[in-house]
Amino acid sequence: MRKISIFLLITLLLNSIVAFADNDDSLTLSSKSVVLLSADDGQILYEKNCNDKLSPASITKIMLLILTSEKLHSGDIKFTDETTITKHASSMGGSQVFLEENEVQTVESLLKAICIRSANDASVAMAELLFGSEEACVNMMNEKAIELNMKNTQFMNVTGLPCENHYSSAYDIALMSMELLKYDYANKYMLTWMDSIMVGKNKDIEQVLVNTNRLINNYNGLLGLKTGYTHEAKYCLSAAALRKGTKLIAVVLGCDDTKVRFQEAAKLLNHGFANYKNLLFYEKEQPITQACVECSTKENINIICKENISLLTTSNCKIEDYSIEYKINEHLKAPLDYLTPIGKLTVSKDGKVLKEFDLYPEGEIPKQPFFEFYIRNIIKKLIN
Repeated sequence: MRKISIFLLITLLLNSIVAFADNDDSLTLSSKSVVLLSADDGQILYEKNCNDKLSPASITKIMLLILTSEKLHSGDIKFTDETTITKHASSMGGSQVFLEENEVQTVESLLKAICIRSANDASVAMAELLFGSEEACVNMMNEKAIELNMKNTQFMNVTGLPCENHYSSAYDIALMSMELLKYDYANKYMLTWMDSIMVGKNKDIEQVLVNTNRLINNYNGLLGLKTGYTHEAKYCLSAAALRKGTKLIAVVLGCDDTKVRFQEAAKLLNHGFANYKNLLFYEKEQPITQACVECSTKENINIICKENISLLTTSNCKIEDYSIEYKINEHLKAPLDYLTPIGKLTVSKDGKVLKEFDLYPEGEIPKQPFFEFYIRNIIKKLIN
């Protein structure tokens, strides 16, 4: 009977998948609030009421995933770390994987449940693992929102379940989506269509996880992110995609129909890919020029940028339309820290500076020992 139920669930979900036409650029959108954003530089390409404070529902969990990713990145937690499920976590309603009080789960299993099933019980369990309590985690989520300049956001819980004074905006959601895309820890699960985890104190119950994001397998270049729904919030979605080097984020909030939210997110992304492209001038850490550094072990060092030097432009623009200029600090002297900028690169068009990038030494530049420096100078003088 259980296998039949799972089969029926999967059949219903597959039947709910909708097709998305790449050539549909019409932007007649019914969602209450939307935004289309460049994921590389945060440029708004299209918006409708994007700063309105609305209930974000389970899209809230993007911030929880950011904090989880930070902890994984720093090594504070590992995928194999275990946590005991509390009564509070097991009591969550809404979407869940039915965790029992006192059962043990790993970080990886909780992450799967959050990303794929959007499980509220797993979300609270993760929050408690990260910071000791859901309340402490919420405080950290709000601090991170301030850091990301999310001016129209306040979190009251980690799940997005209805709660007074819990709100965000389409633009703020796009900002935190940009932040999550910097990490790989959650990405593969956000793109996983189906998986399962074992739950229960004896790990004897299989919970089949089916992703709530119907754009998976149906939108070319999808990078993932998060769905949301409550009666108050209606249907919501933050979706990101990458095509030909252009990375975009579409957020739709307050949609009356689940299929329409996916259609409108796809419509926004299609509009962006049809009308904009990312021009790449230099790849991340590609040598741009060289500079002379006094008292160093090398006469000349490579100068790089720690990010792609790129610019989002309209689709008819070419690299030749832009000018690149760089200025390196004068009288560079070792030692140099590779984390400290030593110059700037500007991208301009028609005399107007469009974007600036910090430039760095390719690595740590140590100071040359005095004896080596002395001998080197003597050799230079003899040669000259």
